[in-house]
Amino acid sequence: MFLTSDSGLGASTILRKLVETAREHVPVLSVHGSQSLAKIPYGVLAPYLTGLDAPAEGFRLGVLRELLAEIERLKANLKDGPEEGVSEYGDLPLVVVDDAHAIDEGTAEVLVVLAMAGTINVVVSHSSRNELPAPLPKLWAAGVAENIVLRPLNQEQGHAFCQDMLDGPVLPASSWHYWSTAAGNPLFLYLLVTEAVAQGQLSKRGEMWVGQLELKVHSHGLEDAVRAVLRGLSPEGQQALNLVALSEPLDATSFRALIPEEVFKELLDWRLVNYQPPESGFLTLANPIYGKVIRELVPVTQSRHLHEQLVGELKNAPGSRESLLRRVLWAVEVGAEVDDRTMLRAAVLASKMFQSATAIELANHVGDGEFKLRAAMVKARAKYNEGDYQAAFTLLEGLQEKKGNIDDMLFGSLLRASTRSALGMPLATLWDDAQELREVGEQLARKDPADAGAIRARSQGGAMMVELLALSRAGQYAEMTALTSQLLIEQAASTDSEKLTLSMALAMESERLTAQGFPLQGVRRAAEAFAIEHGEENDVFFLPESILLRQLTAVLCAGDWASATSIMEQFSLEDGPVVFSFGGGASVVRGLSMLRAGKLLEALDTLNAGLQALRLSDPQQLLGSCTAMAAYAAAQLGRAELAARLLAEHVESTGMFVVVAHELAYLSAANHVLKPDGGGLAQLLAQADAARGSGSAMLELNALALALELGEGAIAERAAEVAARVEGPWAAGIAKYAEAVQSQDGHALAKAGELLSEAEMLNFARLALTQSASLLGGTGARADALKARRRLDKVAASLDSTGGSGDAGESLTKRERQVASLAAGGMSDRDIAAELTLALRTVEGHLYRTYTKLGISGRDDLAAVLEAVQRR
Repeated sequence: MFLTSDSGLGASTILRKLVETAREHVPVLSVHGSQSLAKIPYGVLAPYLTGLDAPAEGFRLGVLRELLAEIERLKANLKDGPEEGVSEYGDLPLVVVDDAHAIDEGTAEVLVVLAMAGTINVVVSHSSRNELPAPLPKLWAAGVAENIVLRPLNQEQGHAFCQDMLDGPVLPASSWHYWSTAAGNPLFLYLLVTEAVAQGQLSKRGEMWVGQLELKVHSHGLEDAVRAVLRGLSPEGQQALNLVALSEPLDATSFRALIPEEVFKELLDWRLVNYQPPESGFLTLANPIYGKVIRELVPVTQSRHLHEQLVGELKNAPGSRESLLRRVLWAVEVGAEVDDRTMLRAAVLASKMFQSATAIELANHVGDGEFKLRAAMVKARAKYNEGDYQAAFTLLEGLQEKKGNIDDMLFGSLLRASTRSALGMPLATLWDDAQELREVGEQLARKDPADAGAIRARSQGGAMMVELLALSRAGQYAEMTALTSQLLIEQAASTDSEKLTLSMALAMESERLTAQGFPLQGVRRAAEAFAIEHGEENDVFFLPESILLRQLTAVLCAGDWASATSIMEQFSLEDGPVVFSFGGGASVVRGLSMLRAGKLLEALDTLNAGLQALRLSDPQQLLGSCTAMAAYAAAQLGRAELAARLLAEHVESTGMFVVVAHELAYLSAANHVLKPDGGGLAQLLAQADAARGSGSAMLELNALALALELGEGAIAERAAEVAARVEGPWAAGIAKYAEAVQSQDGHALAKAGELLSEAEMLNFARLALTQSASLLGGTGARADALKARRRLDKVAASLDSTGGSGDAGESLTKRERQVASLAAGGMSDRDIAAELTLALRTVEGHLYRTYTKLGISGRDDLAAVLEAVQRR
């Protein structure tokens, strides 16, 4: 068996563990390759050749005899002799060779001879960038060897690795940061996490491990690990690598013009650099850790010399936002001069990449000239990133009277509006901001008659974008149509400012379409917004995140869970800054899709993790939604104390209303589950009425669907009518269920349950099949009722395997158990109501939810199921 691996991926650890466990069963010889012994025949076998007088090339037979003698001695030393028939290890002695690329050919030949003769099993590890000694590949040619290639950890494995290391839950954004910084290398990841804990950069907040957004970890362990990777690299290769580390991403053509071709080939052969992304012409270090360590190891004098020698050569080379930021930081580190415009660009990019401390540092280097005002706005964005909204607003508010041109006036206007919302300021303040933009724009236009038309157009466009944010927060989607239409018509998308306006208009149009029942069209509009390319340094607003939030909202409202997951995975792998912005938002996305599929336990776990992240930073105003959904999941699972605590902690969000409306609906539903007579259901129906009044069909349907899920069958006709007007598979599923409920036909409900199960709407599938089994059983169609029950069992089993209902006994509330016990004892609904002083409708609701949670069709099965639950 061959293990092909790069440094730090765990091959040596695996082999050590293999030796440790295998030697309890079979004789084991452990050999470690060494460059210093690779040229000495049989040098790595020296510990096992002490019986030879003078090991030399002509003594191969003597070496073989000595190894076999050592194996026999090990056999004799096994407690009861070698275990026979042990499937994991076979019955042959085992030779384990670490770093087999660094053994001599004589040793390799001896191992091949013994393995081919069936005398030993061999397990070897080797570096992927080095060739094996010539005889070893013969084992492949003979078909007696297998090869395992060790890969870096993927994101999910990296998250699990961090949680295992820390023995507790880790904030997903934090584990992503460590995993991506280590490029999935287990050794680097282990060293990063260990050092971050030691330095207090990774600490426990409540039950969750949370790391600082900007990782500044440097330790001797990381230094030693990187030095081990670079050992043997030529001095010219080291110098070239330093250049990449100091200025990456680096245009490959420009880089190759600066160094000999053989040096470039050396770096590629050693897999120290690669093209990132693969199809681009930019080079980066193969692992971000290399850069972090190398940049700290290069002396400042040498770094400055490289900068002076090479910056002119690279000045006109193509670059990316990362290369611009890296080169500006390099210049700052060595004390080189950077003009204010470039410094500001880098500061803006740092703020958008959630490198807040770096953004503030660079903004402080901007001089007192024309860019000083925007530099202060960068600091405000950095404070917003950190969740310090009051500090961000204080900075922004102090700049208003200093804006003397149209660029300064618009720069930061969207961030200011978002900061007002984050602080829960009245909607009127956003309208005031929009009017102020128009008034200041008019003043500027009068001062500059030659450019008055363009100034008025830009101030009007900026004001309209702020007004769109206000309408979004108010849920006045019908009023948004005229504004978005005007902006989409007027923007030529020829300048960065026009591209920003057009992107925002498309994103807001996506939100409007989703709220009004056209989420598929909303997805397309958001995709159009993403497709617009523009310079990110022209504003401090979080545009990609805003578009992403609206795209995900549209996808989720449509009911396309797979696409929602795919989008989140794409951004978590490709765009770190979005991960930080959506550190908790990703949990909201996944939590909603799980709730709509009926996977309550899984949803609750996911949403709880999101709560921890959103309490630290909530750029998209999603904490309220996360809290409401978690409360609903907890209430449905019978965790009344947790649900009540979450409801008490809830603070209504002030973000876009299509999200807030879902938040309020789940809040009302959770209240109803905890207190069926507490008015929660009435609130849901009132929310549906309000949504109908504003023409927001999606929001109306969401409220009605939750009411249906809570057992309010009386609104089935209305739900079916609304669902028929809403796009997407989720609405189609609700329509099928509502129509079947309205028909009160057991066969129709069975068919609906089957279709809903296929659509992964397992909660409604269970409701449909439960009612189907009850109706069919009541009409004497016992065979069809049995078929419905079997389908119901499959749905219930699927929900249990994904956290749909948990243990049946635990999922029932105290009141539901009380009512169920009386019903199982033979009391009628009316008698139970009188006994417990409850309304008849409340008793019926308790029983309905009990049947659903227990996966049964009616009270005929209640006694047996309750008895089984009590036995468990």
